[in-house]
Amino acid sequence: MGFEFGVLKREELSEAVELSFRAYEYYEYFLYAFPDLEMRRKVIRSVLFGTWRAVMQKSHFLTVKIDGKIVGLAVLEDPYYKRPSDIQFLLYGWWKVFCNAGIKRVNAWIDMDESAGKACHDYQHDGENIWYCSSLTVDPPFQGQGVGTRLIAFMEEYIRERGGKQLTLFTNSEKNLAFYKNRKFEVFDYREVVNGKTVMGSWSVKKSL
Repeated sequence: MGFEFGVLKREELSEAVELSFRAYEYYEYFLYAFPDLEMRRKVIRSVLFGTWRAVMQKSHFLTVKIDGKIVGLAVLEDPYYKRPSDIQFLLYGWWKVFCNAGIKRVNAWIDMDESAGKACHDYQHDGENIWYCSSLTVDPPFQGQGVGTRLIAFMEEYIRERGGKQLTLFTNSEKNLAFYKNRKFEVFDYREVVNGKTVMGSWSVKKSL
């Protein structure tokens, strides 16, 4: 199995969104907040399109391909990343998220997302040369085949080449947490976040490079 690593091209964005959609479709992060399947599918796609279109010039999108097909994607924020304004997010498509799920439900999910990511963002801003991974996905048919491990190795090399010293991210999945621990990430924050009517664990992890 031959792996090809690179940077996402703008014309590949739709392919990257569909890959990540498949990975997130039944992920607790979306599942509990948007239990209706059709609504959840619309929300995930519109969140990914709206967010990634807004940040594509500000973030680093890394891919791993097999036979020319994207099977893994990582989205990184470097230490100089500046979040687009709320207006920019809306203009790039986030208005569809609110249309698909309603303002109250979406705002509750945003509050959960901000709470879950707070420890990582605070840690990044309080240190030097720290990168943040906002999304790491592997297409479900290719999970368990070493794609994620190789993508992390490529991420780490990419960050080191640009002067990065540490990498941080968070997960709400104990399975994913075990995956990161096995790759020498360490937990530096644990908190509980509310997603819909469900309370979930949220683990922030970091790794020195």
